[in-house]
Amino acid sequence: MSTKILSGQLKGSILTVPDSARPTLLRFRQSLFDVLVGTDRNPKDFFKNKVILDCFAGSGALGIESLSRGASFAYFVDISQKAISSIYENIKKLDLEDRSKIIKTDILKIRKSNEPITCDITFIDPPYGKVSIKSTLQHLSTTSWIDENSLIVTEEDILKYENLSDTTELITERKWGKSIFRIMKLKAN
Repeated sequence: MSTKILSGQLKGSILTVPDSARPTLLRFRQSLFDVLVGTDRNPKDFFKNKVILDCFAGSGALGIESLSRGASFAYFVDISQKAISSIYENIKKLDLEDRSKIIKTDILKIRKSNEPITCDITFIDPPYGKVSIKSTLQHLSTTSWIDENSLIVTEEDILKYENLSDTTELITERKWGKSIFRIMKLKAN
């Protein structure tokens, strides 16, 4: 299985997708990125110098799409060895090793970053119904991967998505097919 990069300097590049992944459909990914960029006053440079955290990364398509559009660095996190192998293959093929780091771990066990940086944009697209987004957000906040300035993008099953209103401020949400995409920030303490 494969997918491709939709925009930016790597537009048209083909990515390997592991059998274990459920990749976001191209038209949904394009719409998601259009909505995400539309949340900014300066959409042309939206990704410039941003640090990305791609959780449950699968093929790494969301993080690589962000790098293609100008993000400075991306962390790719997945527990599956098949996913890690695909991400590594994609990163190597596109010569992105110096702008990325692959971390093989359960996202709920990821440790505090040794680097003094909080991610600007975090993609959380877990296997539907298998991982709590609320728990993921709490852990990423506790370990300083995200804070109230980080944009958080989630994809969940439209029939079983979590209520996050007590911990997040919703910026926008879109329902596409069987999925709901939400863009939000953590509530300030």
